[in-house]
Amino acid sequence: MFQNVEPSLKDSARLRGLKRVLSQKAIQRSIGDHLKTRYCKCIDNQQLVWLIVGLGLFPGKQYRQIFRLLAACWVPVPSSATITMARKRLSASVLEKLCVSVIKLLASSPEKHSFAYYKGLRMMGIDGTLLDCPDTDANRKAFGRPSNKTSNGAFPKARVVSLCELATRVLWRSVIGSYHQNEQKLTQALLQHLTPSMLLLADRHFGVAPIIYPLLKRRIGFLIRAKKSQLFAVEKLLSDGSFLSTIYLGKNDRRSGRPGKTIRVIRYTHRDPNRPGCGEVHVLLTSLLDAEKYPAVELIDLYHIRWEEEIAYSEWKVALGEKKMLRSQSPATVRQEIWGKILSHYIIRTLIFDAAAVAQVEPIGISFSGALDILMARLPDILKSPVKRKRWLTNLINEIAEEKMPPRANRINPRKVKKRSQAWPTKRDCDRNPPPPNGNFADQVEMSI
Repeated sequence: MFQNVEPSLKDSARLRGLKRVLSQKAIQRSIGDHLKTRYCKCIDNQQLVWLIVGLGLFPGKQYRQIFRLLAACWVPVPSSATITMARKRLSASVLEKLCVSVIKLLASSPEKHSFAYYKGLRMMGIDGTLLDCPDTDANRKAFGRPSNKTSNGAFPKARVVSLCELATRVLWRSVIGSYHQNEQKLTQALLQHLTPSMLLLADRHFGVAPIIYPLLKRRIGFLIRAKKSQLFAVEKLLSDGSFLSTIYLGKNDRRSGRPGKTIRVIRYTHRDPNRPGCGEVHVLLTSLLDAEKYPAVELIDLYHIRWEEEIAYSEWKVALGEKKMLRSQSPATVRQEIWGKILSHYIIRTLIFDAAAVAQVEPIGISFSGALDILMARLPDILKSPVKRKRWLTNLINEIAEEKMPPRANRINPRKVKKRSQAWPTKRDCDRNPPPPNGNFADQVEMSI
């Protein structure tokens, strides 16, 4: 029906305003041979990719409403079933390839963006998160769900582990796994993307030898928290109170006399009773062995930047996800939707990065939710003229630049919740797929006295 129509004419003007980040050429390069096959006569492949990205930008809207936002007004809107079938024909690997080709590290150099570097090393974080999936047989089998001695968890959970540029909160490289694949195992697939010009910051789940050994072998700097129960012998005490020690790959390597790897250990606590963790011992492991060049106090303070990835996940799951679970019913479309959500987050973070340059603040000083609200409010204002679209984008970035946040206050609240459970009974597996009611309700009414 639309075979003879030029692709650019089928896109709405508001969609063209976002193509500065996700261009038509980038989609064509990523889809490649997939462009030769049309997945649906009502939706071309580029519109289908943008619709999947729209699932992240417009989480509260239905398929048809998202299509109306992304297609020209005169294009007939297909049914939800048609869009669903088109999604099933598009492999999730296409979206993954698109993420790899489009998502870039935004900080260009230590001279221009010094806030993203520590003494010439780009600060990167790695962490994981869980996403609730619809409770279908296929999702339960593919992703698994938590369980205890009494029952299974409510929903299947997909696990996502990402490398994050901490200063810009860009989720640069990601891997999707199941609930039963732990973060350490999924991390192995991401280590190949790191280079010696980076400094990896990670939580204590990653402070283990199977992750540290590859980092040391490739000369990649790291600052990783370790569990305080891990034992490290003091082999050489350094001037700042840290010490050199040896980490072993296996549990019995130490007693067997096998060689290990030299690392630097920083053990510390703090004495402020008004801060969480007062008196507790914290342990940091690092490959930065020079205590003069990399003082322990600097590294201890630097480690807290790792929380920027936690905030990036919050932006991704709460602001863009509206605290809702994914909507896809099959494992393939779940992965497809996750890649689309990562792309939608990158679009917002790119606009914030440009706005931060205008406001002369760091990107983490611009409100993500404020930028998202402005983008959603200004999308209908885009006109078809290229000159006016460029002016619209400039005005959009200038308006986002006004969403500056005050300096972040110190954390004082404990990690506790006020209300833990609902008053309703727990839904079990036996409650799934109940039989339909018998006839009309009125036919089943029986009077009593």
